[in-house]
Amino acid sequence: MVDRVPMWWEWSESGVLSTFCLNLVRVLSVGEMFAAYGADPERARMLPGAEADALYPMAAGGALLRVGQLDGWTFCFEDREAEGLKPGVLARLCEHSEVVHLFHAAGMTVVERLENGRRLESFEPDRHQPPKGSGPHELHNAVRAELRNPQASSTTVSALKAVARYAGTEVRWETLTGPLQTSYLPDAQRESLASTPPTPGGSAPLADLGQYLGTLDVPQSTEEAESLRDGWTLG
Repeated sequence: MVDRVPMWWEWSESGVLSTFCLNLVRVLSVGEMFAAYGADPERARMLPGAEADALYPMAAGGALLRVGQLDGWTFCFEDREAEGLKPGVLARLCEHSEVVHLFHAAGMTVVERLENGRRLESFEPDRHQPPKGSGPHELHNAVRAELRNPQASSTTVSALKAVARYAGTEVRWETLTGPLQTSYLPDAQRESLASTPPTPGGSAPLADLGQYLGTLDVPQSTEEAESLRDGWTLG
């Protein structure tokens, strides 16, 4: 249980990042994580955050994958146009493991948990709607409990706190900005957002894993965020 209040979720409301995507996966190697994203593990380099940003500036587009390991979990963090929210990536990550997925852009936060090819829960903390997925809805219940706290500062912080407690580990800001295995996916090598998830094992479609519809452009206003959020199909 993560009971103290570390810095790791405070950056989510500091304004330092307008968007991020975090996937935590149990019992997966760093190489397997890169491969699930469509990146060549052999081309990954250990880079601190500032050097990675200098080599692959945000203005150039593409996806910058930052991968590390903590307490039995392998994580991939992105702070620009995200690859880790795509149905195909999530399908590969959860084929034989558990995935905790958190995506945030202006005005929108999405939390999902997937395991062994199934979506267990999917929800937006700021929307008073039942979670989608076959359950159990452990993260949804934990986030709702956080939001009932009179001192809760934001839905994104509440989601990050719930994820930290569920995973029993913290992805701290100094970890994200420090040296991590890093790979860059140019736009030409990225998967289509609207593509159907590949089938694990080559059989039936991935159970209960829907597809996202819309654009990967980061919303620049509340109106754009609402439009993007309303265009997603999570079920």
